[in-house]
Amino acid sequence: MVSFLHHWALRNFVELAQRLGRQEDAARYSAMAEKVRNVCERVLWDGKWYIRGITAQNRKIGTQADTEGRVHMESNTWAVLSGVADSERGRLAMDAVDEYLYTEYGLMLNAPCFTVPDDSIGFVTRVYPGLKENGAIFSHPNPWAWCAEAMLGRGSRAMKFYNALCPALQNDKIEVRRAEPYSYCQFVAGRDHTAFGRAHHPFMTGSAGWAYYAATQYLLGVRPGFDELVIDPCIPGDWKEFSVRRKWRGAEYRIHVANPRGVEKGVAGMTLNGVAVDRVPAQQPGSVAEIDVVMG
Repeated sequence: MVSFLHHWALRNFVELAQRLGRQEDAARYSAMAEKVRNVCERVLWDGKWYIRGITAQNRKIGTQADTEGRVHMESNTWAVLSGVADSERGRLAMDAVDEYLYTEYGLMLNAPCFTVPDDSIGFVTRVYPGLKENGAIFSHPNPWAWCAEAMLGRGSRAMKFYNALCPALQNDKIEVRRAEPYSYCQFVAGRDHTAFGRAHHPFMTGSAGWAYYAATQYLLGVRPGFDELVIDPCIPGDWKEFSVRRKWRGAEYRIHVANPRGVEKGVAGMTLNGVAVDRVPAQQPGSVAEIDVVMG
């Protein structure tokens, strides 16, 4: 996972260097990012998903050959978020996340759970199956999967993952959840635990921030750039429309998105204060911008 984070950081550094006109830095770190990407693709891809890591003894963790800890959420979501995975591998990796890790309470960190202690892998193999790092539904990284699916253009699956973790949608499961329906919890007991679905440690998590970020910037698709407000929704196809108000750099953006063709991603046209545009530049502080977007 750290290799994917490295690539993500390098790409962001390159973008900033280009904006500042530091072409030597941009070229140097672009080459470094490409080297990291190539190594990730050669070493970490396992045919259907990306592995989680490599032990000190050079044994890969999270391969098709493993019977425990076979698929891991963090490495596969970040393979997509980092830009390492192309569309084909990204879809395969996230298909594995859906197949192995999805539950009606959210996505588990890994599956199947570890049951045999293995000190070459570490502490996770000694945690009780279905709790904490060993196959629990850890709330914090779940939004990474929503972002990844949105980047792949699969709005229905992104919303499926969102809904599974959403506390408010578990209000009628209080005898199972046993926690407030208005708080994300640190983790929910996973499928391999006898108390599957029970939430633990409400409020003790950064999940709400990640959930807000993922939902607004990737599903609704309204996110700031250096000089423009990007509007690139990824939603379920049965969403006909939605509206957003966004305050950014002192201006207010009133955005209405229509989806007449029932697509999950793609912008066919956009107007800014009645004028057709292909981007929304930053507006003057104190102004109000009316933006109409048609998906297609």
